[in-house]
Amino acid sequence: MRSSWKFALVSAALLVACGGPLKYQVASTGKATGADAKIVAEVKKDLHQTAVNIEVTNLAPAARISPDSHQFVVWGRKGSSAIWTRLGNIAYDEGNRGGKFEGTFPELEFDLEITVEKDDSVAAPGAEIVFAQHIGPA
Repeated sequence: MRSSWKFALVSAALLVACGGPLKYQVASTGKATGADAKIVAEVKKDLHQTAVNIEVTNLAPAARISPDSHQFVVWGRKGSSAIWTRLGNIAYDEGNRGGKFEGTFPELEFDLEITVEKDDSVAAPGAEIVFAQHIGPA
């Protein structure tokens, strides 16, 4: 009986030591009250990149958040002095007020924002931030 407890304890310690994906449950900013984002970030040290999966729920259409806007754009940057990089768009479904994004960012730790934009060709994020989260170790 004692050995089974030791085995369980060692197994649990190994699972914690192996890490696993970083998971975040993020509430929206005041721009999109009531919306939520589930972010899963899988750090790939050997490739020096992070795979990012985002699922948003209860998100109002872009035009209701900011007039003439049509896109939710995902951005990343290494630190506060770095330039933002556009990662892509949220694939938004107005019918269920949700959307998804899958992509990668070439850093192991970074800041992530989702903004509402008039189109998807913008070079930098606008002021209409819907979600913001630091990705990396706590």
